[in-house]
Amino acid sequence: PLSVPKRELNRFQIRPFLPNRQRQGRKVVIRSTEDNLPWRGNRDPNATDTTHSALISVAKDRRSGLWRWSLLWLTVLSIVGGTVTLGVLFLTQLPPPVDCQRISPLSADGERLYCAQLAAESGDLDKLVTAITLVQHWPRTHPLYSEAQRMLEEWSEVILNIAQQKINQGDQSNAVEIASQVPVSSPLYPEAQAQIATWQKEWQQGRQITSQFKDALVVQNWQQASQLITALSQLNSQYWNGSRVDALMQQLGEEKEAWQQLQEARDLAKTNQLAQLEEAIALAAKVNPSSYLKAEAQTELSKWSRTVLNIAASLIEIGNFSGGVQVAQTIPVNTSLYQEAQDWMRLGRAGKTAKQNNLLALVDALAAVRQIDTESPVQQSASKQGALWESRLEDRLQLLLARFTASFEQQTSLQMAIEQAALVELGRPQRVEAQTLIAQWRQESQEIDDRNHLRIAREIAIGGTIEQLRAAVDRASQIQLGQSLRVEAQTEIAKWNRQIQTIEDQPILDLARAFAQRRDLMGAISTASQIRPNRALYDQAQKEIGYWVAQVQTIQDRPILEAAAALAAQGRFDAAITTAAQISPERALYQQAQAAIAIWQTQLPPIPDTP
Repeated sequence: PLSVPKRELNRFQIRPFLPNRQRQGRKVVIRSTEDNLPWRGNRDPNATDTTHSALISVAKDRRSGLWRWSLLWLTVLSIVGGTVTLGVLFLTQLPPPVDCQRISPLSADGERLYCAQLAAESGDLDKLVTAITLVQHWPRTHPLYSEAQRMLEEWSEVILNIAQQKINQGDQSNAVEIASQVPVSSPLYPEAQAQIATWQKEWQQGRQITSQFKDALVVQNWQQASQLITALSQLNSQYWNGSRVDALMQQLGEEKEAWQQLQEARDLAKTNQLAQLEEAIALAAKVNPSSYLKAEAQTELSKWSRTVLNIAASLIEIGNFSGGVQVAQTIPVNTSLYQEAQDWMRLGRAGKTAKQNNLLALVDALAAVRQIDTESPVQQSASKQGALWESRLEDRLQLLLARFTASFEQQTSLQMAIEQAALVELGRPQRVEAQTLIAQWRQESQEIDDRNHLRIAREIAIGGTIEQLRAAVDRASQIQLGQSLRVEAQTEIAKWNRQIQTIEDQPILDLARAFAQRRDLMGAISTASQIRPNRALYDQAQKEIGYWVAQVQTIQDRPILEAAAALAAQGRFDAAITTAAQISPERALYQQAQAAIAIWQTQLPPIPDTP
């Protein structure tokens, strides 16, 4: 037999009892009956062909009829089977699903409940509230009341879980608001109201303990703060005894650390020394911004920063720009003096740049100080320094122009450069440099002047006459003492004076030599003696005179030496020695006489010993 299985007609969450339908198909039995045909039996081998043919014909007629009936029954069976199959498919096919996008208040309650359940399965609060709103007012007589109550309990439990998550996160107001969404008709309504009351009570206790904890931190009562943390940890709320306890413990530790940092900074600042003040400022700046001690630390920080900043300002004003910048850098960014410190640093860096004392450096320095706000406490010092650098820049430009003019190295250009540099007035920053350049250019100008004088003097002296040489001496003598060409000029003057003296004294020396050639040695000596000391030919004249004097002395003393030699030849050595001794040491034959006397003394008879 052909049977049809049982199927549900509705697949909603609501499962009403529906009668099972069964359809029983028909059982068709086709039985094929074969008649006894003569040709199926034993054939008589002795039968005639006619009989055999007749039998064959009858068999064919019967077989043809059988096939027609078989075809008929097969057709009937096919029709019946198709009909049965269509019925089974119709009975087992599911009804079309509910389209929740098109649900409306006019839809069946079952469909609306089904859609509400689908929406609530997402866990979204708004959808849960919408689902509750759908079923919360159904009366007990409603066919779906039991199923609705079951779902209402499930949805209320989900809402309470969401509210519990909010309270665990510290969102008490939202938690109460969410829990209040559990309707009176819900089986969990009493539980929701009790939970709300518990949360409100614990929240009030937690806030009270937290407030007292904050008051204890303000007065640095660490013991009371620790006790309040212990009291908070005893509350049943996961939010208060968990995350809030951890947060308060961390806050207590941070407050203690901030207090220790501030006390250590105060101890350092008591010395009032720069290094300790800088260290105290750095330590106080580390105090946690959320600490209750931050305001107190900020006050101390501002006081110490003012002291340090005054030191930095003093260093910058006396010209120690690098030192001032280094000190001002210690002012932390979270103080009211930070901007002023930045302005002092800007001024210090500008001063350090301006020390290079070139045009570009001065321009950069002026640009930097002009960025300082007019309302800044640094403005007065910045204006003073800016005015100084501006005047230095003006002088530098003036001297640059003067240098350019002087670079032509002409008498006129040097004079113009001197006049330009002289415009730098007394008291100006570049006054000393200007005077130095003026002195240099004057010297260069004088050197050009002196070189011209010396060049002209040399050209005059080429003639070689006494008048020309004296004119050259006069020209070169215009080069004054202390001027760069003075030594060179004096050397030339000395050379020309020697030439003049040589020209003047050469005739005298020539005349003396003429007397000497005529054997008038005394006349020669007398004439050569007319050449005075410090004259060009003086040494030569003295040399000639010495030669001539020696000749005269030789002529005068030769007879004395010859007479002494004659006495010695007679054996009268004493008389010979006495005679030769008449020649004085400054005489020409003195050495010769002394040599002879030494020989004669050896030939004297020995002097007998006195008894």
